[in-house]
Amino acid sequence: MARFVPPADDFLMINALAELIEVNEAGDFQERFPRSVVIGGDGSREMLTYDFQQQPPSLVLLDVSAQDWSSAIQQATSFSALLEQFPETGWKWDDSEPSPS
Repeated sequence: MARFVPPADDFLMINALAELIEVNEAGDFQERFPRSVVIGGDGSREMLTYDFQQQPPSLVLLDVSAQDWSSAIQQATSFSALLEQFPETGWKWDDSEPSPS
């Protein structure tokens, strides 16, 4: 899935299952972000990533050039929460924003 989601009008991309292994093995991503699984992104530099360092894992946004988890911006507590809130909120770009999920 890859499309603009109204009314927030932000672009949301969810990778196809066949792409997940390739995306997650690219570069040194697993070295920089251990216990992560990229599932999509904003169609550009930001990757929607499960953070399995915590239980339950949450979804964060990471720039492809980020060096470690300190750059992660919390998006939602679950995939279903992300899909519920995304049409209204779009991406959260500031980690100081409270998560509505």
